[in-house]
This record gives sequence, structure tokens and C-alpha cells, in this order.
Amino acid sequence: MLRTLSYLNLIFAVLYFLTYLLNGNRWVVSGLLIVIVFNWMVLRNMETEQTKWSALQWLAGFVTLLYASYMGYSAVLLLIDTISYHYYPAETIVLILSGILFSFMIFLQLLTSLYKKTCK
Repeated sequence: MLRTLSYLNLIFAVLYFLTYLLNGNRWVVSGLLIVIVFNWMVLRNMETEQTKWSALQWLAGFVTLLYASYMGYSAVLLLIDTISYHYYPAETIVLILSGILFSFMIFLQLLTSLYKKTCK
């Protein structure tokens, strides 16, 4: 399951980046790069059957957690603004849904990674 979540998060990172390109900034791009690096580290550890995380992976996991929190929070704020103004363009709905889904998948992957790490 962790391998599938890692691949899905890599795909969602690319899709969210393409969705966010219209109004993106350097923090979003930096966060997405950290998510990609963290997922690559998880996949590499699974291929080499390594259970111990390096300090860089802990740091990338923490930054990924912060990024997922920021992305989920901004998606919820965008949803509240969209509802309050009764303005529902398709691009905004896609951005809200992809942001919430991607942040949920990142949280799920981080919890699964930590669970597998502590059980072994």
C-alpha cells in the first residue's frame, strides 16, 4: 500500500502543479519538489528494504507534512470563499478538490510510513 501511495502522490504532485500553474508561486513549487523528493526516498528505501530513515528523510517528511497542512488549509479557505461569493468556476472547483485530495493522500502516506517504520 505504501508503494501505491508513493506513486499516487508523485502523480498528484504533477497534476496539482499543472492545476496550480495559473496562480502558482515559488512556495508551491518548492513544496511540490520536497514532496517528490520524499516520495522518491520512500520508494528507494522500499526497493533496498531499508527500514531506517536518514536525517534528510525525516526533514523531508516534516516539510512534506507542513506543505500538506498548508495546501489543505488553503483549499478549505478557497472553498469557503467560493461558497460565500456564490461563484463556482470549474477551475476553482478542480483546484479545491485536487488540493484536498492531494493533502489527504500525503497525510495518509506519512501515517502509513510511520506505522510501517514503528512496526518493524
